[in-house]
Amino acid sequence: MVENIKFVHLADLHLGAFREKKLTDLNFKAFELAIFKILEIKPKFVLFSGDIFNNAMPPIELVSKVVVELMKLKTAEIPLFVIGGSHDYSSSGKSFLSLLEVAGVFMDVSKPKFLDKGNVELFLYKFENVVISGILGKKCGLDKNIYANLVGDLGLSKDNFNVFMFHTMLNDFKPNFMKLVKSEVVKSYLPTGFDYYAGGHIHTFMEGSYSFGKLSYPGPLFPNNFSELRRETPCFNVCEFDFEIRDTKIERVFLDVFKKVYVPVDVNEKNPVDVREMICDKLDGVNFVDKILLLEIAGDVDGKISDIGINKIISGLYDNGVRIVLKNTYKLTSKDLMKVDVDSTLDSKAIEEEIISKCFNENEEIDFQVLKPFIDSLLLLDLARNEDEKNLQYEERVSLAINNCLGKLE
Repeated sequence: MVENIKFVHLADLHLGAFREKKLTDLNFKAFELAIFKILEIKPKFVLFSGDIFNNAMPPIELVSKVVVELMKLKTAEIPLFVIGGSHDYSSSGKSFLSLLEVAGVFMDVSKPKFLDKGNVELFLYKFENVVISGILGKKCGLDKNIYANLVGDLGLSKDNFNVFMFHTMLNDFKPNFMKLVKSEVVKSYLPTGFDYYAGGHIHTFMEGSYSFGKLSYPGPLFPNNFSELRRETPCFNVCEFDFEIRDTKIERVFLDVFKKVYVPVDVNEKNPVDVREMICDKLDGVNFVDKILLLEIAGDVDGKISDIGINKIISGLYDNGVRIVLKNTYKLTSKDLMKVDVDSTLDSKAIEEEIISKCFNENEEIDFQVLKPFIDSLLLLDLARNEDEKNLQYEERVSLAINNCLGKLE
């Protein structure tokens, strides 16, 4: 009888995603703890389904620390198989993942062969009685074209445990909180015949089936934003494949990296002074010492939001022992804020022009027609940061573009 195969499935770490040093440290701590637990589990192999890093070219200091941890798996003779995710993928082909594979840190199994007429053939990597393949994630759903053009009989054998790794959202297999987010990739785009489909990109745990195999997203190895920190706990899958019944049992491993407390405050129809008192009352008696405090403030304030003094409140929380404060004021608005009704059927450029025009028409001291050539020039600018563009280069380019617009105004 062939022995069961135990393996680990991780995804979505996003190292380097946070500006806040304390969050950056917690992010890496989750990674260290995951490696420690994997060494205790002693699986046959490890899968990482994309987004180890938050961008294709992270700081070399971070990469060095990651290599130190990953080499612990190599020393323990636990193979690591990865695919690139939508964040650590680069359209230019420049990525630290490529360098780490060349250095022998892990094996990248996303190496499809592009044939004539746009057809794509999967790369299959075999070791012992395990076969692994995968497709990397790309930004803006561009990986759809790879799935749509897959060809060829893979010739997968039931003598092997067959694994397919992917990093994309499936439109017919997604959590309820993403029901309004659309994807052109559905389950039927995945190649058939595999025993385990190791997903990434969806930052929550999901388990299902496809073809005759098990399909799972393990959830984020570390939550990536306010809503995820509120909803998720760092985790990964420990899986065991049973050859006899050809089924994979999944157990979740949670990482005790931080404690958190969520405090919502509804401030609707209150003035800034009352809002400040409401926030303080809500926080009174909450044990937030050495915890991540998730402070969410929502509502329509009767006055200026700046008069609430939210930053002063947060400063006092740090003085009283909170570990990290993350605030969400996305749904906090002011009655003093000008509201403009626009035709939502217009394209984005037309909507921008209509909003600007109506705002200027409210102010009789400014002649909109005088400024219109300058505004039109600004709207035409592409101010998105280019891939691999350094901060200084980006700032200089934006400054030059705006100065050119000002020159036209003169």
